[in-house]
Amino acid sequence: MKDKNKSYEMRYHLDKSFLDSPRSYGDISLVQIGRMHCSEHTVINEHLHRNWFELTIITDGKGRVKTNHKSVSVCRGQIYLSFPGDLHGIESDSDLPLKFDFFSFEAKDEMIKDELEAIMQNCIDAESRIISDDRINYLVSNAIAEISGSERFSDIILETIFKQVVFYLIRGFRSVSSVSYTGTNVGRADELCYRIMNYIDTHIYTIKGLGELSDTLNYNYSYLSDLFHEITGDTLKDYYRRCRLERAKILLLEKNLRVGEIAELMGYSSIYTFSRAFKAEYGVCPSFLLKKEI
Repeated sequence: MKDKNKSYEMRYHLDKSFLDSPRSYGDISLVQIGRMHCSEHTVINEHLHRNWFELTIITDGKGRVKTNHKSVSVCRGQIYLSFPGDLHGIESDSDLPLKFDFFSFEAKDEMIKDELEAIMQNCIDAESRIISDDRINYLVSNAIAEISGSERFSDIILETIFKQVVFYLIRGFRSVSSVSYTGTNVGRADELCYRIMNYIDTHIYTIKGLGELSDTLNYNYSYLSDLFHEITGDTLKDYYRRCRLERAKILLLEKNLRVGEIAELMGYSSIYTFSRAFKAEYGVCPSFLLKKEI
């Protein structure tokens, strides 16, 4: 939740952050956890998530959560799930300012990863990312208190809490009876293209090759490639290339990582390869954006 390029006012903010080196608690790696009490003017600008999931747990007030330029209303008792690769922002209501806890994590266990993968494939729309579960609210609140102290057995307690939170999260999304991929009645081909784009968007930091789409969606790659081009007028390779460069551009503008770190994060073989691709797309070298004032 912490980012130097975000613009916000808050009444209270607690953030335990391990963005560069997530802290391991058994099967769960903690990226960040904390609490924010917003003012009536609080706006957290859209920022790019890397390879982690994040829960935004509304404890009071109301506001809007923005995901990939689309916003949804949230209120007390609701939990919003953000995916890896999301552009994520928050805006507080001016009359009833938001109070929320947040918990960002990565999973190491393969079974948990598979369950989260299913959620990402099924809950593409921002509207389908909301659940309610008082147990998750209570557990994350306990974790915030536990990690803020230095009591004996804290690591064991936190490992237990985090695993419970993730399992309750998975159970909560499994219990959702009807999920729409696009929020509208679309044909199978359009829906499949939407799922292709969602997979690339949410796996932009980890995808090793577009052949992964075949295993994930259970279709021959040539079929997916031809279908995508027929429906969108674009090629899968071009869509993937632009996604990588768009994420890289956002990371450069955030100014939190060096060019070499971004090149590695986005899967380029070298800084030279990354810089050449970036300049071909945007007409400037990556280093130009690092020097540019936003």
